[in-house]
Amino acid sequence: MDEAAIIGAGPVGLALAILLVQEGRAVRVFEQRTAPVEHSRAIGLHPPAQQILEQLGVGAKAQHAGVQIRGGLGISRGRSIAAMDFSVIGGAYRHVLSLPQQCTEQLLRERLEDLAPGSVERGCAFERVLSQSQQTVEFAAGGVVHRARWLAGADGVRSAVRTDLGVRFAGKNHHGCYLMGDFPDTTSLAHTAALFLHPHGIVESFPMPGRLRRWVVRFEKNPKDTSPELLAETVGQRSGYLLNASSCTMSSLFGTATRLVPSMVHGRVLLLGDAAHQISPIGGQGLSLGFQDAQAVAQLVIGGGPLQAIDDLRLRAARSAARRAQVNMLLGRALPGWAVPPRDAVFSRLAASAWLHQWVARDFTMTGLRRR
Repeated sequence: MDEAAIIGAGPVGLALAILLVQEGRAVRVFEQRTAPVEHSRAIGLHPPAQQILEQLGVGAKAQHAGVQIRGGLGISRGRSIAAMDFSVIGGAYRHVLSLPQQCTEQLLRERLEDLAPGSVERGCAFERVLSQSQQTVEFAAGGVVHRARWLAGADGVRSAVRTDLGVRFAGKNHHGCYLMGDFPDTTSLAHTAALFLHPHGIVESFPMPGRLRRWVVRFEKNPKDTSPELLAETVGQRSGYLLNASSCTMSSLFGTATRLVPSMVHGRVLLLGDAAHQISPIGGQGLSLGFQDAQAVAQLVIGGGPLQAIDDLRLRAARSAARRAQVNMLLGRALPGWAVPPRDAVFSRLAASAWLHQWVARDFTMTGLRRR
């Protein structure tokens, strides 16, 4: 019997599997897809996530494959009004690592296959929990009945495990939407992220491996056209940078929402990652949050301890991340023209404060403010 059965072979499920296997525990991962998704999706790995990748044995490879985002610029009306230098956060990782999600998943798949060959079963969809006892959980997946000591649902926002348990996923959708795309990097921004604070809505820009750059544009209403042509045109209008729509390697329209489960622990069944909490992708915290969930769940499975500790620690972290994301979204909303000059003046004054600079940098990178 496996120590843990994990539903979902995304980065969070794979991370949990590796953490357990490294401690000598038998695991099996069930994934309904027959092949990995080839889509860049989440790209931001904050310092806590990079520390966990090191623990997973893929830290050096991730650093080599990714791009280190070492700072950010706030730009309005063609000039810089604020700058952020991540070196002030201290520690081993003084940057946000930009690495497309499919690359992160590939590193984790290869690592798990090295440690526990054949532990991922693809084309095997979770069906339902059949029964639980104080020591085991029995469930059906792929038309077969399985037993494990723990069942972990790491199967995303539309979690089949959460749905089967009937767990409430309370929250709301947020106003506005975002169109994003990856293009060849024709800027001179190098390893710097840029936020263009335009009156019609923010444009965000992040470096990526392969000399690519991601562009994200906010719209107050869903555009009828979601083509790379609209994205390139809007980026040009709001930032001044010209993009070639035909060179776009990926584009996607997404909305934002905040939702949380009341508890991540349901007997011998645990929910983690997006199955337990949905936060806005703006700010790029989701993947880092999921990795930290995996670390906490692994510690629980290996060492025991009160189950309530998972909820106290991880749901509190999810609520904090949701608040940061909402602030980021608020800063990116459209503004009437008269409000732009005073907004810029406030940003410039705040950016001049060394203490506030450090606080914002540590908050943005999910490292928190150190206490003396």
